[in-house]
Amino acid sequence: MLMQWAYFKRVFLTGFIMVSGASGNHAMAQSSLQQKTEFAREVNHYRWNSETAWNVYFGRWKIDMTNRFQSDAYLQFNNRLRFRDEDRLNIFALRPIGRKFSATIRGGLDWFGSGRASTQSLLAGVQMRPVTFLKIEPSVGIATDRRPGVVQAGQGERIPLRVDTGAAFSFSASLEPREIQGYSVSFHSDAAWQRIAPRRIGDVGLSATAARSFGLARMESLVRFSSRRRDTYQAVSFLNRGQMRDPESIEATTSDTLDANFQIQAPLMKGLRVIAQADLRLNQRRIRTPRAPEQSITFETNFARQALTGQVSLHYERERIDAQLRAEYGAINEHRSLSNREELPPSEAAQKRALLQQADYDEGVFALSGNLRGEVLPSLMVLFTGSSRIVRHDTPIVNLDDRDEIYHTGMLAISHRRSRYLRVELRLFGSYHHTVFLNAERSAENSVQRTLRLRPSMEWTPAPMTSIRLASEVRAAYTTDDFVLPGRRSSDQSAREIRLESDMEHRIFADTDLKMTASFSDLRLGRLRWESFTEIPFDTLRTYSAWFRVQTGRRLRGELGWRTFLRSDYDRAITVQYQLSSDETVTTLGTITRPGKRWVIQAGPSGAVYWIRGQTVLRLDAWANWQRLRYNLYGQLPATSEQVIRRAARKGIQRLIPLMSLSVVWKL
Repeated sequence: MLMQWAYFKRVFLTGFIMVSGASGNHAMAQSSLQQKTEFAREVNHYRWNSETAWNVYFGRWKIDMTNRFQSDAYLQFNNRLRFRDEDRLNIFALRPIGRKFSATIRGGLDWFGSGRASTQSLLAGVQMRPVTFLKIEPSVGIATDRRPGVVQAGQGERIPLRVDTGAAFSFSASLEPREIQGYSVSFHSDAAWQRIAPRRIGDVGLSATAARSFGLARMESLVRFSSRRRDTYQAVSFLNRGQMRDPESIEATTSDTLDANFQIQAPLMKGLRVIAQADLRLNQRRIRTPRAPEQSITFETNFARQALTGQVSLHYERERIDAQLRAEYGAINEHRSLSNREELPPSEAAQKRALLQQADYDEGVFALSGNLRGEVLPSLMVLFTGSSRIVRHDTPIVNLDDRDEIYHTGMLAISHRRSRYLRVELRLFGSYHHTVFLNAERSAENSVQRTLRLRPSMEWTPAPMTSIRLASEVRAAYTTDDFVLPGRRSSDQSAREIRLESDMEHRIFADTDLKMTASFSDLRLGRLRWESFTEIPFDTLRTYSAWFRVQTGRRLRGELGWRTFLRSDYDRAITVQYQLSSDETVTTLGTITRPGKRWVIQAGPSGAVYWIRGQTVLRLDAWANWQRLRYNLYGQLPATSEQVIRRAARKGIQRLIPLMSLSVVWKL
């Protein structure tokens, strides 16, 4: 099917280009074609992307076409490939008829290979401009939808394909930004409806903006509303999965969303202004089964979500200082219910209602935050950011996730430019996170996490052709429980890490650069004793990486390099396969599992090619990793095979991992 689809697109596009090109000699046709293609291979994943944009003027017709194709292939067991393909094609054609009218044609074709689903639509309409700033476009046409249906009696497990066809309608109206009684107002609406019996598909969208200035103060507002309906033969809701369906059973999902935003800015004094903002979001989602058989049991649900956020901030800005202080409050509510519980057996209704209630919650958030940026001296800059956040997450009794949280963060940075060759910076991060569960069943999970990070860095440019960046980081994180139940061991944990990073670039000669990147990380985990502030280490993770490469060329630029990666850590269960015995015909293998230390070693060459000519860009990246896993087993081993096992563990497992990425963008 993938090959047939690609062949159909290629023939269609080739024919369309030839027709427009041939007629261009007579009708003054002008065309522009832009193509972007990408290919990438990772360990067991292949991805192809293709985007085509074609614009052509054929006589008085203007035709715009876009096509997006994506194919993912996953290498699974027994080296079998599983494909997931998608293609979306959209065509829009417009021809002016007089000064205020235009004829339009809209076509769409969406295809999904893995789900055997596709949709097609073709609509013709009239675009009207009664005034220059108002555009209205009604359209009418036909739509076809193909997707898997419901298994019928006597068909076994084979899922049939249903093809539904019907009338399609659309309407859009746009009002460009316009001054009306001092307000800058804009409006846009669009609606689409498909009656592909026995299903229906609908989309409605409205958006409006209004803004006005009152002296130095300014007010802005935005309102958006959208409504979507989708009918499907397959159960999309969680509660209806696995229920008995008949061939005409349909599940309809309708979702309505309202977004509103209001913001006002007003100056208080020189350099100081106040900003107030409010955001409202409402969502209602309903799932219905309009043609459910009388003998079947279906669960129709309602979902409602309301979110309101208000924010007030003070912003002070002068020549050498920029500061902002914000206060924010938010409230979120989610509620789920069964709309047809009166029609259900009491036991089923009670069970499903309790299941829905487990996801309900009310949440309140209050936060204070601020940031300060100041220039103490021409060469000394200070930056500070901080925030405090309190969250109250309330849930029904059946949900044990009822909790309170408090979160404090802060960052202080000092940047000093010693000279035009040297700049140093010091950053200090800190955070405090406390979670308290209010239900007794989960109160033992109450915890406090404290984190502290210190990150000094340096940028040095000893010569115009050379730049060096050095950075280091020390991080400490401590997680402690509020209390420990009798008879249980504390789960307090500490994590301490030191990290070193370096980057260097050097221009060897014209159009040839040398780049080197290296890093080292040492992470140590341990069980923490907070009272005495001591720890018992139980794992150490060390990571080394380096990448050296040389780039040369101007319009055609190439790169060659070498990448190295090494990681060592502790593993509680390492499985090693070794040879027990061997003769001329049969080799007997054995396996053993022990704790031990593991090394992951990766090394290999890397290369890249970049080519830019006009609006055409070619980029190819490729690298190969020879990976080796080595082990050092701890504990006692069988005496008769100890040397063989340790030799097999040291030899480890070797494999080659080729990686590649190719992207091409060209325009004619």
